[in-house]
Amino acid sequence: MRVINKIILPALLALASASAFAAPIDGVAGEPFKINNEVICLKEIQQQMTPYLKSFEEEKGVKYKFIVKTGLSYNDMAGLRLEVKRVDAGLNDHIADMDYYWIQERGSMCQPAYLILDRTEK
Repeated sequence: MRVINKIILPALLALASASAFAAPIDGVAGEPFKINNEVICLKEIQQQMTPYLKSFEEEKGVKYKFIVKTGLSYNDMAGLRLEVKRVDAGLNDHIADMDYYWIQERGSMCQPAYLILDRTEK
């Protein structure tokens, strides 16, 4: 399995708008936003990130699990701190840590405003 070190710049460029691209954000941690016991935006993040992460794996049928560590907030943005694990073929391998922020405006919910993806080995 190939491991990419630190922040992946192509992910930032592909997922973040030019106006939102800024220095790393240190969000305030708290409870993630939930509706009917489901974490807001988690499904959308999984759909957006899974194909991107799969592009780094050599095997087919790769599956990932996104574990919510905490909710985040910074200025007018909300976010999630996630741990990503590879779970296919009986694995439970740590793949990445991710901070994912979106602007708390109608129409932009779940659209990435900022992403930090750390794929260093632990």
